[in-house]
Amino acid sequence: MDESLQFNSFLQKIHHGMDDLILDGHNILDGLRTQRLTLKGTQKKIPDIANMMGLSNSVMWLIEKKHHWPPPTSQDFKFQITAMSSSSLQPDLLVL
Repeated sequence: MDESLQFNSFLQKIHHGMDDLILDGHNILDGLRTQRLTLKGTQKKIPDIANMMGLSNSVMWLIEKKHHWPPPTSQDFKFQITAMSSSSLQPDLLVL
């Protein structure tokens, strides 16, 4: 009888542990969904911000094209840094 009570208690602890794991999983998924919505909203706002900064449509098209595939390379990163630096240091030289 004592062994069956211990076994029942053990099973209840496992059951509660599994419930906690499932709850944690749900919380993680909810957090990921929230992050996804935030990132989608940010991705939609980036072209508007870039247009306000004065980037041309062709530059925006290149950025969008490189965003999808293939993954960025170190050369792309260097180009991006150079373009951002030159546009922020000399905005009057930009050709729209």
